[in-house]
Amino acid sequence: MTAATIAGTGLIAWDHIYTPGLDRPLQALGGSCGNVPACLAMLGHRAVPIAAIGQDAAGELIWRAIARAGCTIDLLRRRDDFGSPIVVQHLDPARAAHRFSFHSPETGEAYARWRTIDAAHVEAARATLAAVSVFYTDRLSPAIVSAMAIARNAGALVYFEPDLDWDSDLLERALPAVSILKIADDTPGIAIAQAALAAGSAMTVIRTHGAAGLTLTCSGMERFFPGFRAPRLVDSCGAGDMLTTGLLDRLLRRQPQARPWPAEDIVAGVELGQRLAALNCAFIGARGAFHALGAARIRSGLDHWLDQSFLAQAMAHGPDQGY
Repeated sequence: MTAATIAGTGLIAWDHIYTPGLDRPLQALGGSCGNVPACLAMLGHRAVPIAAIGQDAAGELIWRAIARAGCTIDLLRRRDDFGSPIVVQHLDPARAAHRFSFHSPETGEAYARWRTIDAAHVEAARATLAAVSVFYTDRLSPAIVSAMAIARNAGALVYFEPDLDWDSDLLERALPAVSILKIADDTPGIAIAQAALAAGSAMTVIRTHGAAGLTLTCSGMERFFPGFRAPRLVDSCGAGDMLTTGLLDRLLRRQPQARPWPAEDIVAGVELGQRLAALNCAFIGARGAFHALGAARIRSGLDHWLDQSFLAQAMAHGPDQGY
C-alpha cells in the first residue's frame, strides 16, 4: 500500500438501482464521497472518509461496505439523531438512461438526506487533515470549509467538485483553498470559478461537458479533451467519480517531492480518468466496473493504461456482474 493518504468528506449514500427485468434493486455503496475514497482504497491507497452516517440499517450497510473496501474508518461516525442517505436510481440499460429519486418507490417515503460534519468532527480529524496528500469533497458547509483550509495550509491538494446545492458565500470562502476544481457546464457556480481564474487564481479547473469531453485549465494552459468512447454504453452514472478516481490515483502514485504536482501529471491523470470513466459506463452502477472486474484487475488495467486488450477482456463480464 502506498504511503500517500486521501481524506474526504461529502455525500456517502446507499444506492438502490432499479432496472427492468430484475424483481429487486441492485444495492451498493454510493455518493461521491463513498465512491472516490472506496475506489482509491481498493486501488491501494490509504483512504480516510470523514463523515457522519445514521445508526440505522442503511448506515450499517454503508459502514460495512466502506470497511470492506479497505478504507480507514476511525473518522466515520455513527449518529442516532438522523438517518443515512439512500439514493434511488431508475435505470434503463438499453437506452443508457437514468433518473434519480430520494423516495421509496414502494411506499413514497422520503429517505434521509445528507448531513454535514460539524466543527467538533473537524477538530477530531485535525491531525489527519494536516497529514494528508489529498483532501476531497463534493459538498460545502462552514465545517467543511474549515477542513479544506486545514488541509491546504498543511500542503495538501484540495480537490472540490460542487453539487448543485450550495451557498455562494461559502463557495467564495472555499475557493482560495481549492487546488483542483471539477465543475460541470450547468453548475451555477461556474461563473464564480471563472471569475476566480480571471482574477489570477492558480487553481486547476476541470470543466466537464457531458459526453462531449472536458476542458482543463492548468498552469496557464487551456486544453480540450474529447470524450473517450465507452466500449459498451449501459450506465453513465458514476462517470464523474471514475474520472476523479483515475486522476487522483495517478497523482497519488506519482507523489513528487515538490508541490504542486506538475501539469504533465495532471494531464496524464485526466486522460487516464476519462478512460476509467468510459470503462465504467459499460457496467451498471457508480462503481460497476469495480464490482464486475474486481480491484486487482482494475489496478492492473490502470497500470497498463486500460489498453484495448484489457477492454476486450473486460467486455466478457456482464453489465450487472458482481452484485
